[in-house]
Amino acid sequence: MAGIPDPKHAFGGKGPRAPRPAPPPQRKPAPGGAGNGAPRGGNRGQGSGGSGGRHGSGGGGRATVYPANGPLGRALRVEYEARENQDPSTTLQEKKERWEAVGPEANGLVVLRRLSFEPLDGGTNPWKNHVPLHDWAVETRIGQGDAELLRQTLERRRRFLREWVSADPDRRHVLRVRLTVEWRLVSGLGLQFGVLDNGLALHGTYGWPTLSAATLKGLAAAGARSADVDTARVIRALGGPRPRFGKEPRPTREDHSRGSVRFLDALPGEDTVKVHADVITPHQHPYYTSTDTKAHEKAQVRKDAQYPGEHHNPVPLPFLSVSGDLRVELMGDDEDDLNAVFDWLVEAGEELGGGGRTTAGYGYFSCARADGEDA
Repeated sequence: MAGIPDPKHAFGGKGPRAPRPAPPPQRKPAPGGAGNGAPRGGNRGQGSGGSGGRHGSGGGGRATVYPANGPLGRALRVEYEARENQDPSTTLQEKKERWEAVGPEANGLVVLRRLSFEPLDGGTNPWKNHVPLHDWAVETRIGQGDAELLRQTLERRRRFLREWVSADPDRRHVLRVRLTVEWRLVSGLGLQFGVLDNGLALHGTYGWPTLSAATLKGLAAAGARSADVDTARVIRALGGPRPRFGKEPRPTREDHSRGSVRFLDALPGEDTVKVHADVITPHQHPYYTSTDTKAHEKAQVRKDAQYPGEHHNPVPLPFLSVSGDLRVELMGDDEDDLNAVFDWLVEAGEELGGGGRTTAGYGYFSCARADGEDA
């Protein structure tokens, strides 16, 4: 396109990113000792006692450590061990008195959205770098292993709701809902945080799996439309304006109103939410990514459209999903509106699903009243 420089020429033929530095020469390890050559993006550990990587473990494996990119590299690293005739092992470690595996109290916002590493296998494809992060997420359920913090957080919310209702019992009401995922749910795929694009909805303070209040409100609105509820009824509970379709008139300033029902972010219950490492593998990736004409019109480097073919390499795309129970609290001034919103959430969970990949079975859930629980 005229007037737009081609990055392949504007940066000396190397593209907008600087060329990778050549790895330092590898030295032959001394008899009985560990080598001191460094891999690209990391340092090979030396010695023992937690100060470096393991060497010479079972199966002829050799361990290499890769510090995280940026300032976090001083405190976090990955130990990568290639083993003969076996899958390589990776361990996410943090520096305390010695290097130890990252514990369950770590915050998922840091681990999943702030960490990145050079390719762990010494190559140029970093997609496998998600393995130590997703392994940690599955093992610790994204920080829920800190059971005391989770218990205190749930108790603090219960105390707030009790005090809020007690200030005006006749006009303030709370409806507690237990949202149970039927199989798995993946929400936040489009967030694409971090170098590895770990898209998963996480609580903004604690980093736990969550469904935001905005997501819950959107699900309720979708359930109301699926049940063909009158628009005026929806506006009363959820506020306005609501989306118009077809030839319906555009909303005016007078249509703006606040709904009677307020949503709180869903929190995991104590020991109820599990995390799963999933993967989808498109087999026609060049075809799907080259047929978006709008993207190519804005691209700096134009590409010709690719035809589908079985000769294309499959591209694994890892992602995280959750299952189990989430705690949902609804606050409102009218019990009838609270009950209506509950019914709309039930409709959405059974008929529409929430989050991504609903056509593959993800996202469907059931709702049950839990007013008597943790009152």
